[in-house]
Amino acid sequence: MIAKSALWMSSALLLGACSQDYAPPAEVNDEPVFCALAGSQEFKDDCRAERTTVDGAQVIVVRHPDGAFRRLEVSKDGQNLLAADGADQSQSALKGDRFEVILGPDRYVIPAKAPSASDAPAK
Repeated sequence: MIAKSALWMSSALLLGACSQDYAPPAEVNDEPVFCALAGSQEFKDDCRAERTTVDGAQVIVVRHPDGAFRRLEVSKDGQNLLAADGADQSQSALKGDRFEVILGPDRYVIPAKAPSASDAPAK
């Protein structure tokens, strides 16, 4: 009886997802970011950055290849990236056209400006 109920509920959820109100998520705005994770000395372009605006603040979410992520907020003067959540404090500096960030055991090199549509690789 329990198995039939679970099967029925799963079917109802699938049908609900196919309803006309369902909209697939928008394409994620992401770009490669160099990172040295967990104390590594070697930078790799394994991380991805997603840029958004939350309550008027510019936010960059850096995603690690293992699924972990860090949220950073651009300071009001645009000179630093600040940890937006978690216990670790960020250390960062704007150096030319990029931010260099240390957050806990992780380090990142993040372009200060998102690439424009014309910079995107052809699909």
